[in-house]
Amino acid sequence: MKRALTTLLTGAVVGSALLGTAGPAAARTEPALPRERLVAEVAPAVTYVQTRATAWVREKGTGRQIGTVRLTGTCSGVIVSNDGHVATAGHCVDDADLTDSLRRRLAGDVATSPGATGTAAQYEAFILARYDLGGPTPGSPVQRDVTVVRADASGPEQRLDARVVDSLPNERGDVALLDVDGEDLPAATLAPAGDPAPGTPVTAVGYPADRDRLMDPSRDPSWKDGTVSSLQTRDGVPFVEVSADMAPGMSGGPAVDARGRVIGLNSMRIGDSGAFNFLAPTATLRSMLERNGVRTEPGPVDLRYRAGLDALAAGENADAMVAFADVTRLRPDHALAAKQLTAAQQAYATDGDASERRTRTLVLVGGGVGLLLLLSGGVLTTVLLVRRSRRAVAADAPATGPIGPFPPAGLPAGHPSGPFPTAGPVAPFATPPWGTVPAPRPEEAPVVERATEDH
Repeated sequence: MKRALTTLLTGAVVGSALLGTAGPAAARTEPALPRERLVAEVAPAVTYVQTRATAWVREKGTGRQIGTVRLTGTCSGVIVSNDGHVATAGHCVDDADLTDSLRRRLAGDVATSPGATGTAAQYEAFILARYDLGGPTPGSPVQRDVTVVRADASGPEQRLDARVVDSLPNERGDVALLDVDGEDLPAATLAPAGDPAPGTPVTAVGYPADRDRLMDPSRDPSWKDGTVSSLQTRDGVPFVEVSADMAPGMSGGPAVDARGRVIGLNSMRIGDSGAFNFLAPTATLRSMLERNGVRTEPGPVDLRYRAGLDALAAGENADAMVAFADVTRLRPDHALAAKQLTAAQQAYATDGDASERRTRTLVLVGGGVGLLLLLSGGVLTTVLLVRRSRRAVAADAPATGPIGPFPPAGLPAGHPSGPFPTAGPVAPFATPPWGTVPAPRPEEAPVVERATEDH
């Protein structure tokens, strides 16, 4: 069927058109998380997204079916709610964008087939004018199957069938919301409402397909740093221009600020050099979440996991072990929590716990102060006893004798017979500085399948 379709289309060629783009959004300044902490906090929510689309090609007017075309695409995504909602780029799953991608795929196949006389752009224009691409029945949308792969899944690959809840095509915002079965899933934190300002540090996260074609496939995403360059609009729709590099396959992945909060979703780039990269801002995503009644408050898994990260960074290794153990109990497949638990156990075995060290130090300080007070009390008692004995001797001694008369009052200061000196103030007890525990190292995650087409 595909060969017959290709043969039919190679005979006719018409004009061509190509698409260009632009983008939106803005920034703020707050204390940055250490790099290892940022990666550890965001990584559990990052996902790999695969879309398989099929279109039936029919003649306009007659409805005669002449063939089918299929496409497999890869994107990235991020879990935004604990009950299984995943955000990704609209062009990865939206019906309109998938139809355009399928048409381009068909035009490219025709242009490279034997006997072709035109370019891919020319064949695409011809197909657009003469044929409809849709679902298995006339008028239905293209058929799509979307799968989400958990990035932090341990053991066998964890693939979750996804339902497309809502989507905006690229030119209308480029955001989509998926739903997978699950509860207590690790979710990312969204940045507060408002545009990120130019100059705000940003890290784009996702799975670049070209990397996985050259290197061994991996579930460990790439982290590309940059800053917010400007806020732009495209036909009135906001986008954020950033200097962080992006590549096909990273679309839909989160772009986070220095606090690890999502300020947008990787959307598109302009030019082959990738000099201009754009995000769909979190404001567009928030509107979609509100429209579909999706809540994004952190759940018990997020709260305990982040508490464990805080404790580990502070050297509170005992508390970190308890927190990470809670997470692995709630979600046994939370591989990064399991790795952080191991790190906390190793840190405790090597360095102990900061709170325990503080307790020991306070006990030592308290004991030292008590001993010092005890010694000071003994010295004072001795002084009083000596003074009392001297007075007694002075009262009983004769006016003259080998020692001579006791010196009368009124002698000059500094005279050897002057008053007995009293004890001076005690110097404060010096406490040593508290030790610090290095932040945990980022852990690598498990392996993703490659795909043929990437967004």
